[in-house]
Amino acid sequence: MSGRNVVLYDGGCGFCRRIVDFTRPRMRTNTDLNFISLLSEEGEKMVATLPLQYQQLDSLIFLDRHKVFVYSSAALKCLANMKWPFAVLTPLFWVIPLPIRDFIYREIAKSRNSFFRQPLECQVEQTE
Repeated sequence: MSGRNVVLYDGGCGFCRRIVDFTRPRMRTNTDLNFISLLSEEGEKMVATLPLQYQQLDSLIFLDRHKVFVYSSAALKCLANMKWPFAVLTPLFWVIPLPIRDFIYREIAKSRNSFFRQPLECQVEQTE
């Protein structure tokens, strides 16, 4: 993996895809962040290099160079890299205990496919 931070997301999930599409233009200009679909060849290769405990997760994965964040922590790492006013919300959510944050994240994730239909084709693209 390069020195860039990477966000691995479910490219086959319409809700996840729309969140990425919403997030991408709102990232700070100096953010060194790459969004990669878990369904892409590159995404699959990256997941295969992760410790076993992360390889079977059905979650957003944020790779911060040498550290792995999953579930709500991955979402908050993305939020922290966004422009005003989004980034200012990050500390407010970090103070919520991890089990509560992850419970909310998992509940949303369970029904994510009902929020938006899946795209007709997987849009696998990356930011440079």
